[in-house]
Amino acid sequence: MGLTLNQETSHRVSEVVLPPRMGRNETCHCGSGIKCKRCCWERDEALRRQLRGAALPEWIDGSRSKLHQFEKYVSNVFGLPDLLASLVDTRRAPKIPTFDVVNSLFHTAVLRIPSINALEGDLKQSDFQKLIGRQPTPEVKAFSAEVVSNVLDKLQLEGIRTANKEVIDKAERNKAFRDTYGALRCVAIDGWEPISSYKRHCPSCLVRKVKTKRADGETEEVEQYYHSYVVALLLGPVIDVVLGMEAVRNEEALRDIDPQHVGHEGELTAGRRLIDWLHETYGGFIDAIVCDALYANGPVMTQLADYGYGGFLVLKKEKDEPFKEALKLWEIEGRCATCEDPERKEHVEFWDVDNIDTLDTYEGKIRAVRAVVTRPDQEKPSTWCFAIVGQRAGQISPQTALRIIRARWHIENTAFNQWTQYWNLTHVFRHGQNALSTVLLLWTLAFNLLQLFIYRRLGRSRRPQDPTETIRHLVEVMLREVATLPAPIPWATLLLNTS
Repeated sequence: MGLTLNQETSHRVSEVVLPPRMGRNETCHCGSGIKCKRCCWERDEALRRQLRGAALPEWIDGSRSKLHQFEKYVSNVFGLPDLLASLVDTRRAPKIPTFDVVNSLFHTAVLRIPSINALEGDLKQSDFQKLIGRQPTPEVKAFSAEVVSNVLDKLQLEGIRTANKEVIDKAERNKAFRDTYGALRCVAIDGWEPISSYKRHCPSCLVRKVKTKRADGETEEVEQYYHSYVVALLLGPVIDVVLGMEAVRNEEALRDIDPQHVGHEGELTAGRRLIDWLHETYGGFIDAIVCDALYANGPVMTQLADYGYGGFLVLKKEKDEPFKEALKLWEIEGRCATCEDPERKEHVEFWDVDNIDTLDTYEGKIRAVRAVVTRPDQEKPSTWCFAIVGQRAGQISPQTALRIIRARWHIENTAFNQWTQYWNLTHVFRHGQNALSTVLLLWTLAFNLLQLFIYRRLGRSRRPQDPTETIRHLVEVMLREVATLPAPIPWATLLLNTS
């Protein structure tokens, strides 16, 4: 395939022939008969990096602007133009290319534009038109909100999941995830309900009865429509990225699979389906799953053991096993260790018992740990109780195990809380299952690339402890810098995969 660069960049590299883009595990295009990753993969990737760098205009390549640096980073390192160009929808003979629409949506996520109507307003502005690679035509929309909504309804979701998987794979090959907890790569799984309404609904909405107060003060029970998802977040001391998410299915969706099914499925069912998908997609990249008390049961533990994953599971219900047995053993064996944490200014006491086997639905042994944390600025100590399953997970120290179970809150703070407050994901950009999932997956792609850019490329520290402040400040800087773009970003030139 020939690559011809525009006049601005043609002096930096001559026309070359690119090899076809292939999967790492596919047979190499050179005819050697072995997998591409063991043959020409590195050489091909080096050539693509060189060409992307040459295709960038010099006003981006040498700039210290954070927006310019971000565009350069995601294009050179992760091939963002090719990833967005690989996304397809089911529109018939569209006048507006899918790439232009998804590129505008990606930057809507990065810059945290609050709605499709707000995006339509930006599509009239010459600055935003240059950001998505269009020649500026002030006060003339590049395309309408209706076009954006149509793409959200018809974009194929698997392509976005594949694009995010390629970003994770590339970051892993670049050693971005070497900071771990006790040499374990841990993934937190939890449920999230970003959207609810008493009036607006779609065929995929879940429905529940809730009690509300009327204007006269009387209580009445009404139907509430909502969407629920289970999210998987890779935990790290520095970088947290989303690996995947699964929608909780309603009764109508489940009847497509089982005509006799009654009722919605719960978070636990969707969570177990997400674990299946994680193993199928990421395999041994994951070492352990970290979950709340909903998942502390035998079937989940068995599922993790079958996949070779460890598990860190919060224990809450004292009348349920294995928590009930752990309480007795902690009382008998007593406290096993104490430690001081000067950084957190904490005094920690541990109770640690092993070889619990009280669950009929799980054949392995369970380790149970209780940690009582005392801080001088708190009146009462906090207590953490959790179960550990899996051979590798069971070998780590109680101190590291406590760090892992506490890191589970990253999914609440770094992800859910941030998305709710700053990423506008409680707003319904377009109501419909495909549109909602498209928004969440595209915003996830933007979230992951921003995380990698800030903590990997810029080398920012995860301090202060609230990482949302670091990202929010950088986004505000980038938003101001949109007005300084001297020319359209040449996305067409950056596309190396035009097949």
